Amino acid sequence: MSISLTNVQQIEFDALVKAIYRSTGFLMRDTVRTKYDVIGASVEFRKVDQVISVPTAYLAAVTIQDPGYNKAVCTLQKYTTPTAVDEVQELTVNFDAKMENAMLVAQAMGRRSDQITIDALAANPGDTIVNGGTNFNYLKFTQALEFFDNNAVPLAERYVAMSASNFKSLMQDDQFVSTFYTRNDPIDRARIREYLGFNVVVVPQMTEGGLPKAGNIRTALAWHKMSTGMGIGMNFRTEVNYIPQNTSYLVNGVFSAGAVVIDNRGVLAIECDETA
Repeated sequence: MSISLTNVQQIEFDALVKAIYRSTGFLMRDTVRTKYDVIGASVEFRKVDQVISVPTAYLAAVTIQDPGYNKAVCTLQKYTTPTAVDEVQELTVNFDAKMENAMLVAQAMGRRSDQITIDALAANPGDTIVNGGTNFNYLKFTQALEFFDNNAVPLAERYVAMSASNFKSLMQDDQFVSTFYTRNDPIDRARIREYLGFNVVVVPQMTEGGLPKAGNIRTALAWHKMSTGMGIGMNFRTEVNYIPQNTSYLVNGVFSAGAVVIDNRGVLAIECDETA
């Protein structure tokens, strides 16, 4: 055979691009109060306290009670996710680089959206369950349940966010996996599971930070939807614009958003030792 054929050998490229495994984001999007189309640099979420019924004698004057209307201010921040695709260079590959980059940008915005909510929750919990040398377990889950019940937090729309390690640890407890204890199916592989009234959200590792971790201690978070608010000024948008002077396409994601805890009696931090 002719050894010169090696000079004209061709390489066939697979047109399918494998993206690195990562969170697509927006896991937390519907778990908090959301105000869209915010005009200005901030939005206020209002909170009203309580009044009590008191014994009152017949014809006696009453004392006016002030329910104490307060506010939590959510400051919006602009976020961008720019990347570029050279018009000529794109001709050297057999896949749509603009489309692939747009997908990356959209997922990055989703993760940032999650991180904004996580950071707000972690910054102002109403209480903390210390790690105690254990990972997430049935005891901590019931302590979270007690915290919410004690604070009269409504049963509906309770959430708890944890890492994969925390979720794995829960699955070691018979109370979660044995039908002797429950008829629920906590090991359903759906994105959000439910147990004891909590919707469980497993937050994967994220470059943006994810759930807080210091050393071996991961902080899981439990909250009620009405306890925290997110304001969105410019909604999440991916755009592709041609830049003539660079003969390139700018693929960018743009949005403005912020989050704030409105009532921290509906937010709980749960420390977990992931080495336990």
